[in-house]
Amino acid sequence: MSESVSQMQKQILEMMVAFRDFTRERDLPMFLVGGSALGAFRHQGFIPWDDDADLAMMRGDFEKMEQAMAEQGNRLSEYVYSPVEHHITPDAPIGYLYKLKKCEEGYEIEIKIDIHPIDGVPGNSLLKKVQMLSALVHYLAVYRLPVKNKGKAINRISRMILKLTPDFMFRFYIRTSKKIFAAWDDASSKEVCSLFGIAGYATEVMPRKWLMPLQEVDFAGEKFLAPRDFDAYLSRLYGDYMTLPPEEKRKPHHAHQRVVVQLPEEFEI
Repeated sequence: MSESVSQMQKQILEMMVAFRDFTRERDLPMFLVGGSALGAFRHQGFIPWDDDADLAMMRGDFEKMEQAMAEQGNRLSEYVYSPVEHHITPDAPIGYLYKLKKCEEGYEIEIKIDIHPIDGVPGNSLLKKVQMLSALVHYLAVYRLPVKNKGKAINRISRMILKLTPDFMFRFYIRTSKKIFAAWDDASSKEVCSLFGIAGYATEVMPRKWLMPLQEVDFAGEKFLAPRDFDAYLSRLYGDYMTLPPEEKRKPHHAHQRVVVQLPEEFEI
């Protein structure tokens, strides 16, 4: 592991701990998912070359967390929280916690962690398609950007929708699409899903019992909550998750990206 990645992981862990404590104080469980869950199981911490973190909350807890963040100006110590429908940078409709650095052009994103809301899933295939499509519409309406990572056909369709839709309609789409995709209670649904997870709807839909009840695990010397059935959860997302990728793919995701943002007035630090 390079010294720069090691230092970044140290800072990310500090941010994870700050967010964990914030949610724990409010009895809003936050847990490791994706690459962070894989790191916890396979490495008892970060994947050695990883330079980000993936966290999640059930939809009801996530909404309460966003409200609590708003009440303190979307600040958590030195960090800035970017709420779903008012993002600092256009990306997936999930929560982000940033560490920013002032620069000549505005603010540079030094590190960030992703916070995924986990939604309940309907019990039949037709309604699942409705939920999936409403999530795609929501993405389009919030960010006015073509849908990424969902295949060429959906990307083309999303570009067409963006081109043909009047501006005033997007506000209606945002309200309506969220009412649809979040209509299924995350506490009582047999299946749940990270609707905006990178693996895609078909892969991200999984039995709720794979996640709940959460278990406490070791992660880089700290304790975090994580999915109950690690093997089933990680196998769904990664297949043979214990086999390391080829050495040429063991690289940080964001190491060569420099992202500079202009903060809205209410975010200024």
